[in-house]
Parts: sequence; C-alpha cells; structure tokens
Amino acid sequence: MTGLNSPSNRCDLSSDELFTVLANRTRRTVLFHLRQHRAATLAELVDVVVELDAAEAAAPERVRTALHHTHLPVLTAAGLVTYDATAAVVESVATHDEIGEWLDLAVRREIQLGDGVATSESTDDDGIRVLLTDDEPGLPETIAGHVERDHPDISVTTATSALEAVSAVREAPFDCIVSDYQMPAISGLDFLTAIREEDATIPFIVFTAKGSEEIASRAIATGVTDYVQKTPATDEYRTLVDRIRRAVDAREDD
Repeated sequence: MTGLNSPSNRCDLSSDELFTVLANRTRRTVLFHLRQHRAATLAELVDVVVELDAAEAAAPERVRTALHHTHLPVLTAAGLVTYDATAAVVESVATHDEIGEWLDLAVRREIQLGDGVATSESTDDDGIRVLLTDDEPGLPETIAGHVERDHPDISVTTATSALEAVSAVREAPFDCIVSDYQMPAISGLDFLTAIREEDATIPFIVFTAKGSEEIASRAIATGVTDYVQKTPATDEYRTLVDRIRRAVDAREDD
C-alpha cells in the first residue's frame, strides 16, 4: 500500500481502504491526536481514547490491547504512522490535507456530542431529518437555509465531505441523505456504498451539477433513490424538497 505520504499530498488509498482506516472511532482519535502532537507514547494514546470514549472508561487495558494488536497495525499499514512497539512510541508520518481537515471536524464533533450538544436525534418525531453533504464552500449552509426557511418540518444537518457525513450517520438518525456526486477523497457514490452497509433502506438522493446520462446511469446502478441536477435557479430547492418528501414517504409505505 502506498500510503498518504506523497509529494503532491494527494490520497493514494482507495475509497474502501479509506473507510476501513477512518470509519473506526479509535483510529480517528489516534490520528487526530498525532495531527496535533506529532508523536505520543502508547500510554498517552490509551488515556486519550479513554477520555473521549465513555464506553472505554473502565477498560484501559482493553484499549491498550486493541491499539497494540489492531488499530496501530492498520494505521501503520496505511502509511499514516510508525509504531515502535519496543519503545511503545507512535509517530505521525503524514496526513493528507483533506483527511486532516475531516479528522478535525469529526473528532471535535464527537467531543461536542460527549459534552451533551444536541443532535438531530432531538428533532420533532413528525419532522424530516436530512443529512446534506457537499464540499463547495458555503453551499450546504445556503441550501439548508433555503430549505428550512420554506419548510419548517425539515431539519437539515450539513457535512462537507463523505467521511464527515459517515461520522454523522453513525452518531444520529436521519430520514434521508442528499449528497453531491464529486467530493474530495471519496465520491458520493462511494459514500452511498458505505451508507448501504449501515442502512440498506435509507433514501439517498444525488444532488449534483454534473448532469449526464452516464452519471445518472451509474447512480441508479449503485442504488441511488433519486437524482436531482443542480441549476442556477432557486427552483432547484423546491424540486429537491419534493424528491426528499417522495423518497421518505415511499420508505414509510414499504
């Protein structure tokens, strides 16, 4: 495996490899800590994981064993860290920019959840909870603002990458996912594949400016619920909301 330490600082891992490495909370925590401190002892990493994960608070030895035998070997094989088992020291090798930004968002979000910040789980049971994923700066917030202003029964949570969205899905329930087609590190269709492993029935709508028969065919073949093309007009938001409602209703009728 090539790893992430390349001159162009681009990600050389495949989408499947990225999900294998980054979907695990403990590995995210280790990478986040090393992103801040560059190196740490195994004992320090055990303390960090235990502090952030209440479920592991009473089992530091189990955390140590999992780090030593499972998580650190995975991160080492991915080219993200080096681990000197004799000295019990772990060092960061390199973190690709896009993954580094996502780690910051994902782990900080986990810290906030641990501190009791409300999530979409607290939304009204009669409302529709949507997760919107798009990497264009400011666009997710713009779309969410339009949708929530005109449709008070819809609550929109935003994410700027597929990896951040995977973290959100694992922390809170959603009634529908809306995703851009082309995003950093992992595409919207790769994101869909990962989501289908978590929930085989949740509606998944591709919302993209890249409109073509080839993309539409790929989306349908991958199992997308619907496909909405972005347009310069704000009517696109009405179309998107209509498709969200239709997809959610269809799931409830099944």
